[in-house]
Amino acid sequence: MVLLRRDRKPNDSRGRRTIRPSRRGFTLVEMLVTVAVLVIMMTILVQIFQAATGSVSAAQAYQQLDDQLRRLDGILRADLRGATAHFTPPLDPELNLGYFEYGENEFADNQGEDGDDYVRFTAKAPPGRPFTGRFWPVVSSNGVTTFLAGNSNLASFPITITSDYAEIIYFVRNGNLYRRVLLIAPELQSSITPTVSGGNLHNVAYLPAGGTFNFQPPIFGAQSVSWQGVNDLSAHPSPSGPVSGASLLSQAQGTIVLNTLGHLTNRENRAFYSRFANDFFDANGVAGSDGIPDDLNGDNIPDLYPTLYPTVFANTALINAPAYNLNLITNTGALSALAFPFVFPGAYSKAQAVSTDAYGWIHAPSPTANVNGSLVQYDTNPAAYLQALNHHPAEIGDNLPTPLNPPVSSNLPMLQSWWGFPTWRETLPATWVDPTWQVNVNKLQPLGLNPAEMAVSSGILTTNANFTPGFLPPTTSIVGGTDYLGLRFPNDIFSDQAGNNSAFINLPNWNTGTTLWQLSWEDDLIMSGVRSFDVKAFDNALQNYADLGWGDDLRVYPLGQVKNVPPFLAGNPDYSTSGLIYPPLASIQNQYVDYINHSFAHEGRMPPLIHDNRLDSQYPNPNYVNYANYVPQYGINASYSSNVGDNSNGIVRLRRVWDSWSTDYSRAPAIGVNTVANGFPAGPPFSPPIYPSYPPPYPAPLRGIQIQVRVVDPTNQRVKQLTIRQDFTDKL
Repeated sequence: MVLLRRDRKPNDSRGRRTIRPSRRGFTLVEMLVTVAVLVIMMTILVQIFQAATGSVSAAQAYQQLDDQLRRLDGILRADLRGATAHFTPPLDPELNLGYFEYGENEFADNQGEDGDDYVRFTAKAPPGRPFTGRFWPVVSSNGVTTFLAGNSNLASFPITITSDYAEIIYFVRNGNLYRRVLLIAPELQSSITPTVSGGNLHNVAYLPAGGTFNFQPPIFGAQSVSWQGVNDLSAHPSPSGPVSGASLLSQAQGTIVLNTLGHLTNRENRAFYSRFANDFFDANGVAGSDGIPDDLNGDNIPDLYPTLYPTVFANTALINAPAYNLNLITNTGALSALAFPFVFPGAYSKAQAVSTDAYGWIHAPSPTANVNGSLVQYDTNPAAYLQALNHHPAEIGDNLPTPLNPPVSSNLPMLQSWWGFPTWRETLPATWVDPTWQVNVNKLQPLGLNPAEMAVSSGILTTNANFTPGFLPPTTSIVGGTDYLGLRFPNDIFSDQAGNNSAFINLPNWNTGTTLWQLSWEDDLIMSGVRSFDVKAFDNALQNYADLGWGDDLRVYPLGQVKNVPPFLAGNPDYSTSGLIYPPLASIQNQYVDYINHSFAHEGRMPPLIHDNRLDSQYPNPNYVNYANYVPQYGINASYSSNVGDNSNGIVRLRRVWDSWSTDYSRAPAIGVNTVANGFPAGPPFSPPIYPSYPPPYPAPLRGIQIQVRVVDPTNQRVKQLTIRQDFTDKL
């Protein structure tokens, strides 16, 4: 740059003034201005490069998220398309169609998020893409001696196998979406390693030529694991046998039954549900199994049946078994085998706040919601209760109430834990004894599948102390004030730490770095960062997708029509007459609909309450109006109305669960060979059915479902949503 100035020298020869270059150079001010301009330009360039780099990184993160969603979309759609069940309940197990089940639990919150829905079903794999899993085959006789001597011939076990059919469970927990896959391969029954659990022996395997061993894969430091941990197979423990006095080898050979599709039509045979047994006595009435279902009263009907639950024998209106000796069953502890309707009891640590457990319990986020320091119960203040739901609270900046505001008037904790179902990692320890544990042999349910014993305290349903060992590991790494790094990642910041006394994790040895938990991995984790997994069913009466039990979500009603109580929580009233009659009607889309049989608006309770007006599926009274108004169908027992409701407390009930159901439940044994007072055989048409037959929780066909998965990107700045709708009308 050249600075010019006007020089005051004499004019040139032509009389013109001359201008000459300055010899002084830059001034200090001019230099500072120049440097400032250069710094600004460099800063702008750096910011441009940073923005470009950040945009590329963000674009890569979003692209990765899109790729994951596309993968999830493909897997989930393929699984749903392969569903084997028919969607008009009930299904006959003889048809070998498997099952389909969808559980709602609590409704979506006001952010449109849901975290406790699940869907589980049997599916056929797409052509050329079979399901894969682990399998620990029986050890050949030739390998017995060398194996017992410590030979490493089994170092490669378990092996990988495939199957065209599988039992699949989808559920979300603490931002992780899991897809549990258990192969359906009954053809492997003769090849599985015979195993038994009982007393202090857990998952002990027996060799064909003698000897025993524990499952100890080298990858886990030769630590003992469960049969289920090394066999991705759908199985259930045998409900009968072995013959009393049989050897443990003989007992082990008949303990595990690999499921067929037909087996899985019944809930008691599905993964992680309470189990059923029917063989506690021999033919002489002596305690001890003999491989034959008990029939102590000689009426040619099994004394124990899958549709029986612990308190049902006290209901003389439902059980009409002649001369049945209940004391014999009670004294053997066999009532623990009566687990209808078969649920996973450890799905959550706290249930919805209600005044009585007779309504049935479901998981509820922030179950002790409060207003002005007072506890809010769903049945007494449903509007406030529903407003307090928050499926996925954020630690800061949440626009919904969080569980961190305990009631002023009580010390009840606001925190809670939701597990959903056990993951592979959680069923890996040898103390997970299902399906190697027979209920009739051990006189109680397998650990982790104990009956859910709940109690109501100040409106809160909580499990009692006897249930604690059945819990899965805590959903946080902070247990008792100690941070067990790696136990859970990420932590559930609102976990109540339930499960820290679990039998399935060994916390004292955590610092050694060799625990089974640390050596294993999240085998069935399919996606992280999941904010919501919301499943809805297509309700033909509503002509829209909706939550099961949507009639009790007061937020769906127009302003001015909001109800003061959930209309279906305590029963199924008829809204055309404002009374209790069958079939009950409700106005849906401006027309009255039999909502029990043609909608999902009600709670779908099973076993039902008396006011639910659910009739015996096999022998419904054609003259039934309500529980107090009917023409007796059987003169010998005028009290039998065909209403199969039971208002007793302490009954485990399904609620808001659509299930393809089974004809084994809807057509229970009803007629025996014993005679009744008038000399005719027991059962219809001479007396009421011996056992009640239960209709499906929701008799309406499932025409389709909608699944919305909401995922947050790794930078926690953007949420993307995947919506999948699957039509089932071709399988009704």
